[in-house]
Amino acid sequence: MLERPSQLNSSQRFELEQVRFNSISFGIYLPTRIITNEEIEKWMVQTPNGRLITADEIKKRIGVERRYQANPSQSALDLGIQASVATQNLEEIEAVITSTSYPLGVNVSAEISISLQIKPDKKMDIHAACSGFVRGLTYMKENESEFNGKKVLFVATELYSHTLEDLRDDGIKRDPSMAQTIFSDGAVAIVFRFGQDLKVLAYKNEKIPEEYDHLIQMPIDRNLMTEPYIEEPVPSECSTFQQNGPKVYEEMRTRIPDLNKNLIEESGLEPSDIKLVIPHQASGRMIDAIASRMPEYKIYKDIRDGNFSSASIPKAMIRAIKEGQIETGDKILLSGFGAGMYASSAIVELG
Repeated sequence: MLERPSQLNSSQRFELEQVRFNSISFGIYLPTRIITNEEIEKWMVQTPNGRLITADEIKKRIGVERRYQANPSQSALDLGIQASVATQNLEEIEAVITSTSYPLGVNVSAEISISLQIKPDKKMDIHAACSGFVRGLTYMKENESEFNGKKVLFVATELYSHTLEDLRDDGIKRDPSMAQTIFSDGAVAIVFRFGQDLKVLAYKNEKIPEEYDHLIQMPIDRNLMTEPYIEEPVPSECSTFQQNGPKVYEEMRTRIPDLNKNLIEESGLEPSDIKLVIPHQASGRMIDAIASRMPEYKIYKDIRDGNFSSASIPKAMIRAIKEGQIETGDKILLSGFGAGMYASSAIVELG
């Protein structure tokens, strides 16, 4: 079911969508404004060598055609609540897990529970940047006795736009990666019974060597983290999001395929057992590089709407389900990676 309310107020439009896969309920919330490549081209942004950025160049370079931007009055908590409501399956929730990159000064899982008037036995916030969704699944597997058979609401909610350098204000000089052209704001919520509707068959978490930590820096205020939470630390000595795009690409394009292939081998599964690999939707170029090093696997790409950080993998799952590319009993490899530098991969089976 797709709802498109015409307005929340004069400046705030949004999309809500609910998708069902057997007993699993997905809800997605995409907020406010859509910024197209054509709009960015009109900003007349010059690269350091004086060349103007074009819509076609953005699409060719990163694969993104549009990105969603939240209303200035919204928070990641607001987005997460809306995505949760969209699942239309909030009865008897026993655990709430949230993934969000930037802490808010409140425990997000607790606040979502209060807003939805649910009383879960277990609440946990995951702060692991783009790896957060898969890290949340591996956390549940690590604590399987607490979660097995429980009805879980897992919310990945991300709001990056307020941390990005504005290209209209010489932001390209401070962030040559042009992160403003890459990231989107949005939230995805999933309701499932852990170990039944969704099983984690095998997983691998990896802290990438410290020499690479500085490649991505995020203005994270750790004082705003509120128990209970799990953190995979990200360098944060900056006032805006910063990344060395070329070096991140060079490091991850080999490390992530190697991690995934090792995970499959250690799990005892064969490549033919894996129906689909859904990596973090960092950029079209990154996904293509991963695919080139995993030629025996089908790699899924869902980058048109931008990089939703930890919400990108569950968003891609929704699209793959709607396209009929995931069926009951399929084994899917989910591969999160990014700031930290950190990576988390899991083989899951959807029932």
